[in-house]
Amino acid sequence: MSIQERIRQAIKESGQTKSAIAKACGVQPSAVTQWLNGDTKAPTAERLLKLARATRVSYTWLIDGKGEMHEGPEEPRARYSARTNELELHDTEVVEGDEPLTADEVELPCFYEVEFAAGDGRTQVVENHGHKMRFSLSKLAKRGVSPENAACATATGTSMMPTIADGSPIAIDKGTRHIIDSKIYALDHGGMLRIKRLYKMPLGRVRLVSDNSDEYPEEIHSLMGPDAPKVIGRVFWWEVFD
Repeated sequence: MSIQERIRQAIKESGQTKSAIAKACGVQPSAVTQWLNGDTKAPTAERLLKLARATRVSYTWLIDGKGEMHEGPEEPRARYSARTNELELHDTEVVEGDEPLTADEVELPCFYEVEFAAGDGRTQVVENHGHKMRFSLSKLAKRGVSPENAACATATGTSMMPTIADGSPIAIDKGTRHIIDSKIYALDHGGMLRIKRLYKMPLGRVRLVSDNSDEYPEEIHSLMGPDAPKVIGRVFWWEVFD
């Protein structure tokens, strides 16, 4: 079944009017008519996401035909847990540019550090919805990462060398904040954006481990209190340099 056929099936089985679908997807009813007739290329990734929500189908199924058309509320989390036992490295997928999004691309917001307006040198980690990076929607689906929970950032420093290079783009799943020992996470630590391997400890503490342990010794912090590191999400992808 082609993506056009899946789009038609999702719309027809939803039982909704063309006007209702168009409003949910931010398009004109004539565009929905074209989708139903197969008279146009597949919608952009953003509109496919809206269509999946509007018709209550799995966006993974809608994009590439994999999995069930309709998912139960607990299924995505279960599949995600099964997939994330090991972290995989991949070729560069993040793209920046002004070209139109393809049907398999989504724009992700980026985390970065900004200085407080007071000018005292303190920083805070914010999610910048102005600057975005593009990412493959099908890659997100294969890793069980919802686009709503995905974001990007840029790793700075050499603490995670040689695994993650200074200046490497990374992708973060904000939906996974529970700690899986030895996995890599993005942290907001006192206004600093930090990338570390985490290990759970008793009494609500956590070990922060750098791959470049010779220069960056292991740290132990409590997860309680105002000075505790805040887990932004798990790092599931980073750019691989030659």
